[in-house]
Amino acid sequence: MNEKIDNKILKVTAETLEKLVFMFASPYDPEESIEQDPDTGVSVSFTGPFSGTLGMKVSGEVLSEIAVNMLGVDDEDETTPEDQSDALKETINIICGNILPVIGGKQAVFNIGAPMIIPEGEDIKGNDGEELVSDVKFSLDEGRCDLVLFVNGEIPKISD
Repeated sequence: MNEKIDNKILKVTAETLEKLVFMFASPYDPEESIEQDPDTGVSVSFTGPFSGTLGMKVSGEVLSEIAVNMLGVDDEDETTPEDQSDALKETINIICGNILPVIGGKQAVFNIGAPMIIPEGEDIKGNDGEELVSDVKFSLDEGRCDLVLFVNGEIPKISD
């Protein structure tokens, strides 16, 4: 894994989650954490100077909290499973759109595909030729969020 990429993804994702869905993220510490393992996943593929897949898994309480906060409703009973899936897809789309300029360069142009829900119990995988370059885990207010980045091609050198 690449520590500079991990740090950039940690920072950008934490900022995005805070602004988008009002959730505060911190690096996951398995020794101090009691969060459930994430079980609901989503991924989005992208092409550009390098191509790849960004995947995210969240625990159930995070999924409902994202939908409630994104839709501006009072509680999770007001959201449907479809609302929750749509909110999760929009979240990964925005996170991906915020991460790519940071790791690919501000002038780089990327095309982001349609996000896809990963069936429960399945791991997030990259497409053919993609290698895992980042695997970061977050503790959130109410659960956990894991992100993985698979890349095909060379990522430009990342500045500090």
